[in-house]
Parts: sequence; C-alpha cells; structure tokens
Amino acid sequence: MLSSRELLRKNRDFRLLFLASVVSLAGDWFSFVAVADLVTRLTGRPGAAAFVYAATVLPVFLASPIAGAVADRYDRKRILIIADIVRVPLVLVLCLAALWGSVPLAIAAIIALGVGASFHDPVASAATPNLVAPEDLATAQSLMGAVWGSMLLVGAGVGGVVADVFGMQTAFIVDAVSFAVSALLIARIRTPMQEGTARVEGAGLREVIAYARRDRLVSRLILAKVGVSSANGTVGLLPAFGARLGGTTMATGLLFAARGLGALLGPILVRWFAGAAPRPRVIVWVVGLSTLSYCAFYALVPLTGWFAIAMIVVTIAHLGGGAQWSISTYGLQVATPDHLRGRVMSLDYGLATLAIGMSSIIAGLLADAYGAPSANWWLAGIGATYGLGWLVWSLPATRDH
Repeated sequence: MLSSRELLRKNRDFRLLFLASVVSLAGDWFSFVAVADLVTRLTGRPGAAAFVYAATVLPVFLASPIAGAVADRYDRKRILIIADIVRVPLVLVLCLAALWGSVPLAIAAIIALGVGASFHDPVASAATPNLVAPEDLATAQSLMGAVWGSMLLVGAGVGGVVADVFGMQTAFIVDAVSFAVSALLIARIRTPMQEGTARVEGAGLREVIAYARRDRLVSRLILAKVGVSSANGTVGLLPAFGARLGGTTMATGLLFAARGLGALLGPILVRWFAGAAPRPRVIVWVVGLSTLSYCAFYALVPLTGWFAIAMIVVTIAHLGGGAQWSISTYGLQVATPDHLRGRVMSLDYGLATLAIGMSSIIAGLLADAYGAPSANWWLAGIGATYGLGWLVWSLPATRDH
C-alpha cells in the first residue's frame, strides 16, 4: 500500500489524471465566482447566485444516464478528452456574456458547461480503479476528493481576486485554457481506463437498477450523497452572506475558498480515520454523521456577525461534506464491477446533482421571498432530516457485506 506521495510519484498515469483534475477544477471555480457575481450584479437579486448554481448542476442529472452508458460502452479516455475540448469554446461564450451584460447568455453557457461536466467527472471516477492497485484505491480516491476541495480553495479564492483586479473575461479565459491543458494531460495516459469486457451491448440503466436491488449496500450508497446535496443550496447563498459581511467579489471568493479548504481536508481526514480499506459499517456511519455535521454547521452561518467566523464555520461544515462525498464514492468503486461502474457512478453523480440543483432553486426562491438566513435554515433542516433517515435505513444493509 502506497502513501499519497508515493502513489503520485510512482504511478505515472494516475498522476496525469490527478493533474488534469487539478487544472480543470481550478479553472471551473475561477469562472463560477465571476459568473455568480456577474448575474447577481445584473439582476440585483440575493438569490441569483443560487439559480446560477442550479443551472450548473441540473444539466448533469439530465445528461448522466447517457454519460454513464457511453462510459461503459466506449473508450473512457476519449470521452474525457472530448469533454474537455468541447468545453473550451463554451466557456469563452461567458466572455461575451460579460461584455454584453447578458444574463440569458451566461445561463445558457453555464448549462452547456454542466452537460460537458457530466461526461467528465463521473467518468474519471469510474476510471480511477483501473489506474491504481486495489490496495491503493482508498488513497487515490482521497486524493481525487481533495483535488476538488483544494482547487475550490485556490480557484475560488484567487478567482475572486482576478475578477476584481483584471476583469471577469480574464477569469473565463483562464478556465478555457485549463480545459485544453487537461485534455493534453489525459491524452498522455497509457493504461486502459476500463477492462476489455466493459464494452457491453446493453448499456442502459436497467441492469444497474437490477444490480442495486440485489445489493442493498450499493442501493444505499447511490443515494448517500443526496443528504448533503439536498442542503447544498446553502452554497448558492454564500454570495449573499459575502455581500453582507464583506461587500466585495473578493469576499465571495474567500467564502468559497473556505468551502474548498473544508472539502480538501475532509477526504484526507476520513482516509486517516477510516483506514485504507474501511468496512461497510464504517462507511455508512461516516456518511450519516458527516451529513448531520454539514447541516449543523451551515445552520450557524447566518448567526455569525464577523466575516472571519463565517469562514471558519463554512470550513468546518465542508469537512463533513468532503468526507461524505469521498468515502461514499470509494464504497461504490469497491462494490461495483467494472462493466457497470460508469453507469453506477453517473447515476450516483446525477442524483446528487439533481438534489443540489433542486436545493439551489429552493434556496433562491426562499432567499428572494424571506431572506438568505431563513432559506439557509430551511435547507439545513431538510438535509439533517434526510441524513438521519438515511443512516437508520442503511445500517442494516451493512450486514450483507
């Protein structure tokens, strides 16, 4: 079993996938902070950023069944490269949206980028077990989970500064370049990203649903991320809290950076706490308690009167969110055979993004009607209720494994 540093140093192909994710995600958060601030300014609505967040994730749910089937039937490496290349011109459309002050154009570009993401992120998760030894998978997944958080930390924090100092178009151009670099890195990977038997004739969701019915743990884990995701509309409210406490795009970027710090540390801490090969019961307990922790700390955000305290609370909340996402993904990677893994990961990702999108819409509607604090508390309550119910429902399924 290799340490994180050894795995990155000795496994060339995993290192390339890791670096591609680093570059691509950093660019994503550069542009998200800029477009969220653009739409908020143009509309003057406190819930506007939440609707932008919904436009980012909801297309993923709609495209995920197709992406999963494609990932199990065709070459995953080519899918990742094409998904990156197609998004280069799409993100440049955001430059025009900023230049013309067009909210519809910005939303259209965000939706198209979300569809592109549905053919990249879950496919990369499905391919990861094929690039590392089984005993190194938990380490690899903690690293991939930490990438998301670390790039949110860097991309959102720096992106807010860049948008303020150099303009929004610069942030969007950086994102376009990041997709091109990611495609070049993935093109250099030599190890096959799926087993030869993975190319099946039937590549729909029916086989996946039948498998999940037979394996109760898999069915629970597919629905695990919905807990944090159903409360994730709170993230779309961060620009409103940033404006109240800091008043600048930089403040919004720093709150997203705090979110990223928590999402970075969560997978690392859960890897240390749960071990290299956590048992199913440990996975379920960590998922349930992490969901409750996420909701509890987000409920405190509206009560903070100082920007620094808000950053700390957001960081701690996303320790739970990052841990939950990472360990539930690991559980599915281990429990699912390769010829189903693309569809399982896409279904898992799609359901999570559907919950995130619906939560973001609810956040925007409630924030516009009753204010950001009330919207935040409602969503935290919804997520906590789901998390507790999921934990009670899932613990008996661990006896099957």
